[in-house]
Amino acid sequence: MFVSRDPMKGNFKIVYTSIILMALIVNGESILAETIEDIDRRAEKYYEQRDLIKAIIEWQRILDIDPENERIQRKIEYAYEEKYRKDLSLVLAKKFYRVARKTIRTDYWKAKENAEEALKNYVISYRIDPKDPEVQDLKDRMKKLQDDIYIEGRRIRLAKGLQEKYNRLVKLAQEKMKLEEFEEALKYWKECLKLLPGSEVAKEGKRKAELAINNRLKYEQIKKLIALGIGMFNEKRYPDSRLEFKEVLRIDPGNDEAEDYIERIDEILEETKNIELKRFQAEQFYISGISNIRKKSFDAAVEDFENVLALIDNYKDTKARLASIPALRKEYERQRALLRLKGIDEKFQGGLIALSAGRYAEAISFFEETLKLDPGNKLAKEYMKTAKEALRQRQEEIVDENSPYFSIINSFIVSGRMLYEKGKYADSRERWVKILNIFPKNRIATEYLLKCDLMLNPKSYERLSKEIIDRGRQLLKEKKYKFALSQFQLIKSISPNYRGIDRLIERAQQGMTVAKKVELKGASPAELNRRYRMGMIAYSRGGKANLEEALGHFRWVVSRDKSQIKAVIALNRIEAQLRIGTSTGVAATKRLTAKQERLVRKYLYQGITYYTLKNYRKAIAEWQKVLLIDPLNRRARNNINRTVALLRR
Repeated sequence: MFVSRDPMKGNFKIVYTSIILMALIVNGESILAETIEDIDRRAEKYYEQRDLIKAIIEWQRILDIDPENERIQRKIEYAYEEKYRKDLSLVLAKKFYRVARKTIRTDYWKAKENAEEALKNYVISYRIDPKDPEVQDLKDRMKKLQDDIYIEGRRIRLAKGLQEKYNRLVKLAQEKMKLEEFEEALKYWKECLKLLPGSEVAKEGKRKAELAINNRLKYEQIKKLIALGIGMFNEKRYPDSRLEFKEVLRIDPGNDEAEDYIERIDEILEETKNIELKRFQAEQFYISGISNIRKKSFDAAVEDFENVLALIDNYKDTKARLASIPALRKEYERQRALLRLKGIDEKFQGGLIALSAGRYAEAISFFEETLKLDPGNKLAKEYMKTAKEALRQRQEEIVDENSPYFSIINSFIVSGRMLYEKGKYADSRERWVKILNIFPKNRIATEYLLKCDLMLNPKSYERLSKEIIDRGRQLLKEKKYKFALSQFQLIKSISPNYRGIDRLIERAQQGMTVAKKVELKGASPAELNRRYRMGMIAYSRGGKANLEEALGHFRWVVSRDKSQIKAVIALNRIEAQLRIGTSTGVAATKRLTAKQERLVRKYLYQGITYYTLKNYRKAIAEWQKVLLIDPLNRRARNNINRTVALLRR
């Protein structure tokens, strides 16, 4: 209890707090102190008593407190499954019951068969949830149906003569009732019951005749109410008509005619309600289907339109929209493929341009983006490998501004150059050695170290230059002519007259020329151009056969001269086009965030709660919220389809 220091407000706060404390006490226990275990025990008790609605609602309270509780989630799902089986069985029981009632006088065997189906399904629903009001309401009607089927069977089994006599007596009794000759009618009804003691028609006729004889005023009142109810029924004023027949039953609880009319009215009202609900839900699915088409979610749109038709056949232009989806899907996939091909082409070309310009990191980034769009792109993989190797080589020789060592190395380079230009070769040399200790192949440091040694210690210069020349010779043996040439040109830039350096440079250049000729495999520039043009002509014709012909020409060109960039681009474009043309084009499903997963669970179980309370419209709306977040959620989609199936039945 809180007491205010303000004497004007103190009494109010004391009273208000007391009210709160009283409100928090239920059955001697504080709600604040109620734990998840307490709620779960109560829900389990409801479940054991087969009160599924209360059990699900209690478990839903636990999920409001602890949304991650998987044990409670499983219990709700299982109870929902049972509730759905009960609802389906109850719907079928009602359906077969109605057919049996309608055919009991015209087709006994059909009525008997439907009555058996009704009873079988009713028993299933009763065993699952005997406390459901609809199950309880159907209980007495099912018993009466069984009795009527039995009596009708006995009537059919009567000997032909007795049956004709029974029918004649019933007809006479009914005529006397119309003429209000109730004493005579009573005699005939009694004769009927002698022949067929269980006849509900005769029992009801006898009861009415006795009522008319013993209480004419009451009989006339009932007769007037029934006539009024029938009139309203014929005018389709069903709620008003029902009130009249209920009044008949209040006066005369066993009146079969009133009970029959009430049953017919309830069936009509229920069907009207179902039609309205079906129409409303069909419109919701129709709108959702159109929305999903706009969002290119074609599978979801198909399910939406199929649900529309399951509820109401020929609803608006649903069939036409459903039939149009394959063509829309095909066109969308074509557009997506074109955009994807354009992206692949742009990224791949960007990579080639960056590679040829020596921007290796940029080239690698372009080729990686190409592979994201087209994971099977072999050319992108090959060129990315080339770019990575060139970048690694450059990083060994040159420390660029992207390196974490750039600021340190750059300061050594700046100071080393300044010292060299001032003629302080020993101090300059120290700077270059420090760089080479970190990056042994750094080109600038190697060059200046050689220059410093040339000034300070010719023998040291000779030793270092020999190491570089030997490294170049080894690269010649390995047929790495470009790298060998780089080594020789370094020495040439410092010592233009170095012994044999021109011959070594010539050998490296000749090696590159020979390698190029070997790579060309005897193909002349004219032949390369001719084959490239043939490839472009075939490509321009379109069609798979022409694309494959073009592919052959471009592969021939590229296998002989990889510097033919236009041929490389065309080759990559066609290979990507052929791969994408045979793929499904389905993107990987994005993983839900933690917040989205919580919302999915919330809407899923709220839908189940609404379903439990028979609010099918809101249940479907909640499950549709799930699909907005997670379009492929099968639980939500299955729940929607099940509910639609119930509405359809």
